[in-house]
Amino acid sequence: MSIIKIKKEEVSPIILLMMMFFCIVGSSITGASARDTFFLTQFDRSLLPLMFALVAGLMVVAISIYNKITSNLDLVKTIIFSSVFFCITLFIIRFKLNGFVIPLFYAWTDVIISITIFQFWLLASEIFNPRQAKRLFSVIGIGGSVAGISAGYLMRPFVLQFGAENLLIPTIIFIALIGVFAAFLNPFRAKKENDIKEKTNNKTSKNVFDPYLKSILVMVCAAAICSRIIEYQFKITAATTYSSSAELASFFGEYYMYLNGTTLIMQLFLTGFILQRFGILGGLIIMPLGLVVGSMSFLALANLSSIFMARLFDQAFKFSIQSASNEMLWTTIPKNKARRAKPIIDSSIKSIAEGIIGLIIYIIIANRFLEDTQIYLLSFPVIIVIILWLLNNLRIKRNYISSIEQAINRRHLNLKDIQFDVTDSHIISTIDKALKSGDFNKQSFALDLVKNMKCEMWSETLNNLLDSKNKDLQKQIMLLALERNNCLDNKILIKLSEQVDEVGALAITLLPDIFIQNNINLFLKNINSTDAHISAASSVVMLKQNPKDLKARKKLNEFLDVKNEKTTALALNYLRNSSELLPKNILNNLLHHPSLEISKSALNVAGNRLNNFYLPAIISNLENIKCTLKTRKILKLYNYKIVIRHLEEQLSLNKDNKNLKKGIMRCLAGYADDRVIQIIKRHLKVNNINISIICSESLLKIAKNRSKTFSFEDYFFDTIKNFTHQYFKLHCFRISLADNKSTFFIKDQIDYEMRRYLYIILKVVTLKIPNSPIDSHIKNIIENNDKDLPYILEFLETSFSKKTLNLLMPMIDPENNYKNEKIQNQLSNNPLNSWIKNWSESDKNWKSAISIDYCLKHDKEIINNIDWSKVVSNPILSQVLENCDNKGTSIPLEKFQNKTEKTMFTILEKTILLKTVDLFQDIPGELLSQVSQISKAKNYDNGETIFRDGDVGDSMFIVLEGKISITKGDKEIALLDKGASLGEMALLDNENRSANAIAKEDSILLKINQDVFYELMESNADIMKQIIKLLTGRIRTANAKLELNL
Repeated sequence: MSIIKIKKEEVSPIILLMMMFFCIVGSSITGASARDTFFLTQFDRSLLPLMFALVAGLMVVAISIYNKITSNLDLVKTIIFSSVFFCITLFIIRFKLNGFVIPLFYAWTDVIISITIFQFWLLASEIFNPRQAKRLFSVIGIGGSVAGISAGYLMRPFVLQFGAENLLIPTIIFIALIGVFAAFLNPFRAKKENDIKEKTNNKTSKNVFDPYLKSILVMVCAAAICSRIIEYQFKITAATTYSSSAELASFFGEYYMYLNGTTLIMQLFLTGFILQRFGILGGLIIMPLGLVVGSMSFLALANLSSIFMARLFDQAFKFSIQSASNEMLWTTIPKNKARRAKPIIDSSIKSIAEGIIGLIIYIIIANRFLEDTQIYLLSFPVIIVIILWLLNNLRIKRNYISSIEQAINRRHLNLKDIQFDVTDSHIISTIDKALKSGDFNKQSFALDLVKNMKCEMWSETLNNLLDSKNKDLQKQIMLLALERNNCLDNKILIKLSEQVDEVGALAITLLPDIFIQNNINLFLKNINSTDAHISAASSVVMLKQNPKDLKARKKLNEFLDVKNEKTTALALNYLRNSSELLPKNILNNLLHHPSLEISKSALNVAGNRLNNFYLPAIISNLENIKCTLKTRKILKLYNYKIVIRHLEEQLSLNKDNKNLKKGIMRCLAGYADDRVIQIIKRHLKVNNINISIICSESLLKIAKNRSKTFSFEDYFFDTIKNFTHQYFKLHCFRISLADNKSTFFIKDQIDYEMRRYLYIILKVVTLKIPNSPIDSHIKNIIENNDKDLPYILEFLETSFSKKTLNLLMPMIDPENNYKNEKIQNQLSNNPLNSWIKNWSESDKNWKSAISIDYCLKHDKEIINNIDWSKVVSNPILSQVLENCDNKGTSIPLEKFQNKTEKTMFTILEKTILLKTVDLFQDIPGELLSQVSQISKAKNYDNGETIFRDGDVGDSMFIVLEGKISITKGDKEIALLDKGASLGEMALLDNENRSANAIAKEDSILLKINQDVFYELMESNADIMKQIIKLLTGRIRTANAKLELNL
């Protein structure tokens, strides 16, 4: 099965579907042959066009009844019931096949064929996703082709032996088997998460047809019209050529044999190739192009052979490439919606179109606008319809991509689509109600909303709230008034200014100048207040009234002298709206200050000055991740071109400052400018993953915010090529370690780097389609656990060029692997020893340490090939080399001595133990080694208490040696040994201990304190992300268990 790319788990459903399709096509051919033979030989064939109209009418009625009856039935049960009903009706018709029953039989046969076919493809689409459909639907079609060849070949001897009237017997048998195979296929149907939601959100038929379905409808109708005209031309020409029913039935048998032989060849060799090579559009244009050729040949030759070819093209393409392409279009549509719309489009409306064209042909022939010998002229309208059909197919391609996006996003809510209309009276009333609620959280949220509105709208409410005793609320209201126009009542402010606290100080800054001038002695006295807030605020308001006031200036200078970081930051906060009182050089120095509090306060002042002189100092704050948001907000107040120029200069002047570089790259994401794209692109390099990740994220943010697009392949194809090549090299390195059990940390590091490279690649690739849903699925794609991956892969294949897909697909598509020859070439060019040597010489501490550790323990031959002058000394490596036997090696041990104090366990050993803990097991070793460095091993004697029930939970422990008893009261509830963890949740939630922990024997525990762990998380976003991922995973698991128990 590997030749046609069928997976082991796909074999059973494929075989069953092929057998089911064999029965459907077999019943169609035998039934259609009997129908055509009886009608053309025992009924007035001039009424054939009217039969198309009768078929349309009966189809509409039948489908309407079918939808009403089956709307709430399971699909498989529907197929079984339909099969039984069809068998009964055909069995009755067989004994009454004369007179008016013949045209009724003619129309009913079309109804049976139509319903069984769309039921089959609906079932197939519930078993296979779009990616599988592209690969497997052509294989499924082989069953139908084999049925067509077999039925066509055996029809002549069957008719000669049993007569044409008995063709209904195999038809009934085939239809009965359809239900049997449907029952066998039921276990293979995929459970769709959205089915319940779709059932609760059923819409009326008025809302069924979106633009995508309308495009499908136009295509189906165009195909139906062309097919009916060609069918009429073919049957009339055949009936004119063959007069007896036996000859005509034999001719139809031969026709079906040739037709299905052609279809089989196409299914085996063309359908899959065309769909995978040219995509959905390639599959959709083949049939109309073939019909153009066939119709033009009939126009030119007007004989049975030429119309035979046209009809052959029509049916061969319809049941191979066109069928597979058409059914792929339905795989992206929600199943409930497809079950409502598909019968309407594929049966009812299609039949109406066929009926209308039938009536038109009848009018033309009945009124002798055309003679029987001139029916070749009907090929002209066929060609016109095909042109319209081809144009519509281009629209289908665009709508197909949109439909895939919707399928990917069906479980997601885009919060950007939710906006508050602040002019709406109901919204205003709701905010006012929240402000008056008395709930501080609601009031605080409402105040955040009010920030972007006119303060006067809420003046009365805000003044009333100032009388509350909630100081946090009072401060928030006055800070709002400082940012916006002051709309607060002066009487309330004067009253509040009498308080000796921060609320009073804020009220002082908001007092009107006339009040300050009339009470100058009061504020002079306040300068020497013991409360720093009152002192700073009074100094500022006095200097605003008189910049030469020596007492106020002296006090303010004391604040700004940075003897106390808190008081300096406090003074800066009161200078925010009086920045002219702060000397230029002092503010510049304070912007460079390492204190977080001072930096943030200085940034607030700088934001009110907007002097380009401060830009380098402001940009320096991008180094501290805690200041970046405020810094970027201040930079946005400046001219963007000047900011970009300064950012680029600082990158050049601070090449070795990695944190500043990261901050600048994140900041550049806020400027959608061509120059910025070039700056970021220059730093998107394979040898610096950390910076490249930020660069890729920034580029995608820019792409999403740009009004104009840029050519992805012109800008970034070479960049993607470099990153995918590095990913491939790591993939080969990983393969070379597959059977090596001593390389746990090296494999872990390779996997970590491959995931990060793939993250960068997917981010940069998404630049071509920045507003697509791919970005929100990147993390799940990397982890290979995205349920929507088939839709995403199909979306990518329809959006990117072949050369981009060749780079991308082997990394993310489970069905596309790197070629073995390419892997072997890479392994021969970069053997394992070469990789280990390069990693040993890396400037990355962790990579170097784990590689040298591997060499010392398992492959000492590599040791002497290492260039030790390139190896950077670090604490992890010092511990690795501490007890190293230097005999026969060239290791300069003195270079790596005295770099760290001796500990009970090395960082590597502690990292291995941490990997066994649930909280840390999914964190890569490189990040986990940082946790190891903040942990300490501690001895506990037998019977010693580690912590008691009710103690503050400020740390966690991991058992390295010994046994720990967990007790509640006098009862032992758990006994923990080596590798077990205790108190890990306390590390995160700071809750009190809920039990006692006592050493059952002499034990060694690894202790991680909460404060240092928090510091590590603050400085390393990757560790924080992994912890959040673990906790959200636990919540999801708990929710899933809860739902099962409800």
